[in-house]
Amino acid sequence: MKIMKIFSTISIMTLLTIFLFTGCKKITSDNVFSDYTIVDGSKALLKVNYNVAFYNDPLVQLKINGVRVSGTNIQTRYPFPGGGFNTLGGSTGDYLPVEPGSTAILLSIPKKGTSVDSIEIYKTTLQTAAGKKYSLHVTDTLSRKSLAVEEDAAVPDSGFVRYRFTNLMANVPAIDLYVGSVIVASNIPFLGISEKFTLPTSQTGISTIWTIRPAGALPTSTALATYNSASTFLSRRVYTVFASGYAGNTDTKRKPYVSFYYVR
Repeated sequence: MKIMKIFSTISIMTLLTIFLFTGCKKITSDNVFSDYTIVDGSKALLKVNYNVAFYNDPLVQLKINGVRVSGTNIQTRYPFPGGGFNTLGGSTGDYLPVEPGSTAILLSIPKKGTSVDSIEIYKTTLQTAAGKKYSLHVTDTLSRKSLAVEEDAAVPDSGFVRYRFTNLMANVPAIDLYVGSVIVASNIPFLGISEKFTLPTSQTGISTIWTIRPAGALPTSTALATYNSASTFLSRRVYTVFASGYAGNTDTKRKPYVSFYYVR
C-alpha cells in the first residue's frame, strides 16, 4: 500500500511538471528585460499611461470592461502595467491582454478597501484589433484628455534603439526633445506624438542626457526637465518618451518630467 501511495504521488508530481512546462510557454529573449508569457495572438495588448497630476496624487484603480485589473496603486506618471525609467511602477515592457473590439477603460478613486468606484477620474472606449499593441496616454487639463496610439513593436537592428516622443504637458503648447545638444523630436504639440526615430547605442559614448524645452527655445536655455540614464540606450529596445507635469510647478508630483516606458 505504501509503495502504491508513493507511486501515486510521483505520478501526480510528474503530471504537474509536464503541465507547467507545456501549458504556459515562457521565453527569455534579448529584446525583453525579463521572462514573459506569449499571449495568444487573438488578443489585443493595452498599456495605460496615467499622468493626471492631482495636488494630493490619490491612488486610483484601472478597470477594463468593468473589471478591475489593477490594485489601488496607480499614481501620476505611472504606465500600467510595466513601466520604464523616471516613472512609478516596474521596469518591464508588460501590456494587458484584452479582447479585441470595443474596450471600455475606466480610471477611478475607489471606496476605501473596495473596488467600488467612488470618484470617476476618466473613462473612454478604445477600438482594438487582435495581435496589435496599444498605449493610452491619459493626462490632465481643465477636462481630462487622452491620446491613443497603436504601437510599432518591431525590433530594430542590433546596435540601435527606436523611440517616439509625446507631449503630455497641458501648459506647454509644443516641446522639443534633445539628446545632449541635438534635437531628436521638434515642435511636438500637446497630445501630439512624434514620428519614430532611431539612435545608435554608441550614443552612450557621447551623451545620455535627455532634455525637454519649449519648442523653439535655444539649446542653451533653461530646460523644463532632464533625465540621464544609459539604460535608455539598450540595443534592440523600443521606447516611448513622454513629457509630463506642469511648467512652473516645483512639487514632486506636478513638476515637469521627461520619462520612458518600454514598448518592447
